[in-house]
Amino acid sequence: LSLVVSIFAAFYACMVPNDHLVDKFITPFVECEDASIMSCWSITEPEHGSDILMPGTPFFHDPKITQQVKAKKKNGDWIINGQKAAWVSNGPIATNAALFVNIDSAQGMNGGGICLIDLTQPGVSRGKPLDKMGQRELPQGEIFFDDAICPGEDMIIDPQSYEMMTDITLATANACMGAFFTGVAQAAYDLAVQYCKERVQGGKTISNHQWVQKKIFDMFSKVQAARQLSRAAMIYNMNTTPPAVPYSVAAKVFCTNAAFEVASDAVQLFGGNGVSKEYPIEKLFRDARASMIEDGSNDSLAIGIGTALLKEEYANG
Repeated sequence: LSLVVSIFAAFYACMVPNDHLVDKFITPFVECEDASIMSCWSITEPEHGSDILMPGTPFFHDPKITQQVKAKKKNGDWIINGQKAAWVSNGPIATNAALFVNIDSAQGMNGGGICLIDLTQPGVSRGKPLDKMGQRELPQGEIFFDDAICPGEDMIIDPQSYEMMTDITLATANACMGAFFTGVAQAAYDLAVQYCKERVQGGKTISNHQWVQKKIFDMFSKVQAARQLSRAAMIYNMNTTPPAVPYSVAAKVFCTNAAFEVASDAVQLFGGNGVSKEYPIEKLFRDARASMIEDGSNDSLAIGIGTALLKEEYANG
């Protein structure tokens, strides 16, 4: 996940192609061979988590509810102030950011913008990295902005395009999450099958016990269902402009839930060894649990998309 997020500034620059963005963000990143250029996705805030990802909800347009990080125009540049939450992926190590800000408070969160900003400048500081239960390889932490400067040409998305770009971001991120955690589910399943063929109880390997055989079948079914939904959502949205958010969210929610369920079943099959750090299954279990919260908590995503599905544009799914 850290590797994927590291491309975010270049990723957004590709969406708004011009020579300046190519020279400043894309070419240096592509040519970097020592990981000295690293981006992050700076969107969530202390008071805004999953809600900041849901343009279709009524509160998104409420002027009383806005992003906490504000951007004000001054002499052609943007002055950035505010705090991003401790959940900024790559926050502790990034050299630049795809930063989601508020430009027009009168429009609520819909008055947002996206800028590409240098995090090594004065005016930018960071909190300590989170000490997390799962996905410990993904560094996350707060970022503070105190009169940080973003050049005018690096504000790439304004309020007019903000809602559409937020949807595109959510669709892309959630489709990827579905694919990633289908892989986690597969890994947990593979470890469980291998262990069941080796572990002896009752004078025979536990793979010979009917309860274990039934459990393995259930796990296999969940992995296959996750794989098919993940691929279908990815293929559909790769050929649809703009991407359809409900399909990506369905993949994210289903596949991360499946990964957690399969990993949990695998821990049970491992027995006491399943909660020991001497075996890798406990790590997959912890990582899968985190996936049900990140990139939009599954419950919040389900409510948001459920609301959209009842509207005319998604009436037929």
